[in-house]
Amino acid sequence: MRVRASSGRLPKRVAWVAALVLVLACVFTMALAGCNGPSHSAEGPGSGNEAAYALVKPGKLTVVSDLANPPFDYYDSANVPAGFEVELMQAVAQKMGLECEYLPAQKFDSIIPMIKQGGRADVGASNFTITDERLKEIDFTDAYIDSNQGIVTSSDIADTVASDYGSVLNVPGVSVAVQSGTTGESWAQENLPAASIKSLDDPVTALTGVQSGQFTAAIADLPVMQYEVKNSFSSLKVALQVPTGEQYGIVVSKDNPNLTAAVNEALEACTSDGTIDALEAKWFGNADASQITATAAMAGAAVDSSGTGSVAVSKATARPNESGGSGVIGGEGTRLTWEGTVHVDSGISSVTLTLPDKASFDGSSTRITVLEGLKRQGVEGSASANGNTLTVSFAKPVANGSLLRLEVTNMSFPDAGGSYVVTGSYTTGEGQTASLMDSSPIAVIANTPLQRVVNWLDGQAWVSAWNSVPFLNMFFKPQLLVTSFASLFPGWLLCLFIVVLAYPLAIVLGLAFSLMKISQHRLLRAIASVYINVLRGTPLFLQIYIAFFGLPMLGVNIDNTMLAIAVVAINSSSYQAEIYRAGIQSIPQGQYEAASSLGMTRLMTMVWIILPQTVRRVIPTVTSDFITSYKDTSLFSSVGVMELMMYSKNLTTTTGNITPYIAAAVFYLIVTLPLIKVVNIVERRLSNAEQGLGARPKVDGAPLPEETSTKGDESLTTHGGVGDADAD
Repeated sequence: MRVRASSGRLPKRVAWVAALVLVLACVFTMALAGCNGPSHSAEGPGSGNEAAYALVKPGKLTVVSDLANPPFDYYDSANVPAGFEVELMQAVAQKMGLECEYLPAQKFDSIIPMIKQGGRADVGASNFTITDERLKEIDFTDAYIDSNQGIVTSSDIADTVASDYGSVLNVPGVSVAVQSGTTGESWAQENLPAASIKSLDDPVTALTGVQSGQFTAAIADLPVMQYEVKNSFSSLKVALQVPTGEQYGIVVSKDNPNLTAAVNEALEACTSDGTIDALEAKWFGNADASQITATAAMAGAAVDSSGTGSVAVSKATARPNESGGSGVIGGEGTRLTWEGTVHVDSGISSVTLTLPDKASFDGSSTRITVLEGLKRQGVEGSASANGNTLTVSFAKPVANGSLLRLEVTNMSFPDAGGSYVVTGSYTTGEGQTASLMDSSPIAVIANTPLQRVVNWLDGQAWVSAWNSVPFLNMFFKPQLLVTSFASLFPGWLLCLFIVVLAYPLAIVLGLAFSLMKISQHRLLRAIASVYINVLRGTPLFLQIYIAFFGLPMLGVNIDNTMLAIAVVAINSSSYQAEIYRAGIQSIPQGQYEAASSLGMTRLMTMVWIILPQTVRRVIPTVTSDFITSYKDTSLFSSVGVMELMMYSKNLTTTTGNITPYIAAAVFYLIVTLPLIKVVNIVERRLSNAEQGLGARPKVDGAPLPEETSTKGDESLTTHGGVGDADAD
């Protein structure tokens, strides 16, 4: 009786159980870390009766930023954080009696989740516009600066964009670059629905794409665009200023309200002693916004002295609220943005907006923005909702020539969908009433099955209990998982499309360069060596940037998806060339000699003898390379290709939640886990075949006796019963 020697491996079932326990332990540890991050108390400002606030490091105000938005925040030539916000945070920390410490730069979409989970940074400062959506996840301090958006184009079309941006930008096939999760992205989605909106990591990448010809325009914070166009992108022009009247605030965790109060007090002190004015003069003093054309809404402003005058309605748009899509769904909360320019000599004291029956303003909140010229005016007011009617009254009349913007959050259109026009009336400063102009129609679609699932989850007690755990709410929020799977599905299909089309090309190129690498011709070997070494020796990220931004500058314009396929194919071919070369050279030299003795040429030997064995041997390695290439498609999100990671990044930036990235991971695993299993099976069968442990052939329909020898067993067994060694 033979006894199989122990291999030192755990049984497969035990190994799986051990792995599962390890994963659960890691998750539990991270959950504890998320719930109990490091915290140090500090005395609050002002009187000693005020509560303490928590700090990550005692005596330090730890700040996180993307440091990619000059002149607000960026790395200077000495690789030190610099800019308006950096100096402001240093002043704030000083007034709090703390030292300001900046963390290494983070991606913009990761800052809010980092602050929300706590433990690494106290505050986030990176041009964050105060929005209702973000306020659901974190707190904001009081606003420290007002800003607008700037549209940058090439100088050739700047004047046309300034006169009528819609005719140039709101056109199918036109690509407009924005920074993911910003006001610029939101404005573009609402006002340029026909254009292709490309969400990127930072404004510099967007401007690089405009300069290279990849994008028609870029939209981002006006001061950033002015600074970059003046200092780095002189061939471009800020064609248009979009008067969004947004306000920037500092991001603080909801679990640290006393820190919010302390920073607010420090900001107030910076305002009172002129620190903020001095910083604005230093960093923005040379920017001349008066030379930049405003949107049509502002250009049409004019004094009117004829009694009731008029209010020129420039737009009424609704923010997309479709889960997994870009439409506006009826019956679901959304944000209505209404704009009008006042042409009333006495100004207007109130505005009433009216929608068709079954629309609702009940439970909504209204944000009032008044701009005179391009400067924000402090106008207070109150809103009163009654079904499909909303009346906004102002503490003082909105002056003649001003742009009035009303952003109504959590209102809803009728369930059935349709095309809806905003109507209404206004009251002048003298008490006269007149009708508003009708707005352009807003397209609304009927409620979707996916949205009904989300609504059902919203009402479940177990979902509320689940989301009450910070770790689970941040990474595995059920409602967001459902919508993420739907939203990310098109990006997943594009990932598969890219890699499935690229890989056959990579195989052909890789095989060709592997044969060149082992060729007897020196020139062919040199070409193959340079090709393989350069591609393997440089990051794929750099190759993507050269292809997407460099080729258009050379006059080579290729569709982004086709270009992504080409980049993946070329990059992968360099790795496959080495895989095939190693496979070919692993074939024993004796097989070449045997083929030669049979009269076969070198080409015949390679095609009929060597390559079939090589392909069989490299299948596991090639499959592993396919998995790597599939995951590497995520890098294309940096240049605006709407693949899986781009969709998840946009959702994460908008929601301030990591759950979309978990959904993206599931999509990756759907492909990678089965392929990993296939690789393991193929490797095991190849190993068994080489060791003679595979299935035995049949003789006259009956199987031969099973081979009983094991690896390392040198005794021989015959079909008759006694081995040759025993016969002696």
